[in-house]
Amino acid sequence: MFKTIHKLMFGLLMIALFCSNITEAQTTQTKVVFPQFSISPIGGVQFPTGGLNDTYNPSFNAGVDFCLRINKETAFYLNGAYFNMPIKSELPPGPNSSYIAITAGPRYFFTSSSIKALLFLEAGAGIYIVGTKEWTIAGTPPITIASTSSTAFGCNTGPGVIIPLSKSMDIVMKTKVHYIFQKGGDRVFVQVSAGLNFAL
Repeated sequence: MFKTIHKLMFGLLMIALFCSNITEAQTTQTKVVFPQFSISPIGGVQFPTGGLNDTYNPSFNAGVDFCLRINKETAFYLNGAYFNMPIKSELPPGPNSSYIAITAGPRYFFTSSSIKALLFLEAGAGIYIVGTKEWTIAGTPPITIASTSSTAFGCNTGPGVIIPLSKSMDIVMKTKVHYIFQKGGDRVFVQVSAGLNFAL
């Protein structure tokens, strides 16, 4: 699984560098005024690892980033995201789960005059709302298990890239490792996402 994740990360970097060479000729150099606020709807896939991988399949995620860039290298972001966790079909019947993450933290940009794409590294911390969906145990009579919800603290970190398309819109791609501190054992999954970044 980690080989697959490394290939995805390498693929994202290669796409970013390729696209940056294309957009370099199309993007005129304009002076950026700070602070700069942007919003980025994103979506992608996550890969459960460790204990989560024993129970859940990879699935989709969707969310939105709010970012305040205060200078050329430094920004702060707030992210809200939903991570779907469907139970593996080969296991005994059980509930599907999900994580809703609300995290915030710093984002550091690696800038270069020769590359239009912006590489960045971000780290965040916050709350993860862990939910299990209602499910039914077959029998006579069938037994319905109610949905549950709990809150845990977690953190995340990972690299990303922003590829300029126009003065107000870019492509953003990133991959992150999420670490959630839960009762009964910590949970880890890897997120790979992409979306559009709109400067406001």
